[in-house]
Amino acid sequence: MKTIKWLKASIVLQSIFIFFCIASSLCFAINRYFDLRFFFSLGNILIYGWIINPIGLISVVVGLVLFFSEKSNNEHRKIIGKKWIWFIVFLVIDILLYVTAGVLTVAFTGGV
Repeated sequence: MKTIKWLKASIVLQSIFIFFCIASSLCFAINRYFDLRFFFSLGNILIYGWIINPIGLISVVVGLVLFFSEKSNNEHRKIIGKKWIWFIVFLVIDILLYVTAGVLTVAFTGGV
């Protein structure tokens, strides 16, 4: 049941990725609207958590590989059920967050 264990770990990894996306965008927004330079520096530090960190994509790929390797066993397939769909949902969320955080970073910092 490696898929179920990895799903639990993947939820934690996805939460970390989501935190960095939202936190860096919020820091850039606070800097833009309240002109607090500290938040610009903090946003620059937090941006590394999502812009070059492939944690979201890696957790999705590993989860799908584990699912497809365990799918042939009927007992494992019944236990997993439809929970493997979460890996597809995570992939969509990761793509949307990555693009949104990128657009917000460009918008709040004044361009590329």
